[in-house]
Amino acid sequence: MRSHLTPNGLLFLTLSDETCSFEEFFPGFEESTAHADFTELPLRRPLKYIADNNWKATVDAYQECLHCAYAHPEFAKTFKPAGYKVINKHNYSQHIATATGADDGLFFFLFPNCSLSLYAGGLTCWCINPSKKPEQARMEFDYYHKAPAGSDEFEKWYDFTRNVAVEDIELCEKTQANLNVGIYSEGLLNPQKENGVIYFHSRILELCSAQMEKDEATQSPGRSFGERQLPLSKDLTSY
Repeated sequence: MRSHLTPNGLLFLTLSDETCSFEEFFPGFEESTAHADFTELPLRRPLKYIADNNWKATVDAYQECLHCAYAHPEFAKTFKPAGYKVINKHNYSQHIATATGADDGLFFFLFPNCSLSLYAGGLTCWCINPSKKPEQARMEFDYYHKAPAGSDEFEKWYDFTRNVAVEDIELCEKTQANLNVGIYSEGLLNPQKENGVIYFHSRILELCSAQMEKDEATQSPGRSFGERQLPLSKDLTSY
């Protein structure tokens, strides 16, 4: 197991000694977060539960803010959706939000299944993992704050950020219900407002395609996988 500690207190672990360096996997990440001091934010409250949606539906929701104006009304009062943009980098996306106050926020999606959100005085990190059932996922939240759990300052912040998460849970579970019955069909994504979703989908498709090529290269002689066909976006919900 290897680890990497950023100068401002973020610890990253990898289960394999054969992985590339941190800077190679997340180039520029330390510079993008250099102004934040995470050592001032102790872990105050962890939370784990089973979400009734595929893990990728949660990432889709995080990777765009078109829904924020109507789905997250309190969040939208502080961070104006009109000025929200996503900058995709190598293995992560940086979300830029224009705040009404001094707190500009710090939002990152870390491929494939984690996020880091620093806003309103606290830090929220979540990681969503696939489960045995494609229509479910294991959600893990960690809430960090200067103020101790139980204090008015922490609980007010926790209620605010947790409310945003619950609003997303409802959207993702409704999305999964529609996926289960086959309501959706392929369509176009907005290249400006949904470029974060496009990036995530392209990375998943890239990895699935690479695995398919690897499987074909190592298949037993005489065994055929049939005509090669890359998975469509609707097929990725089974992963």
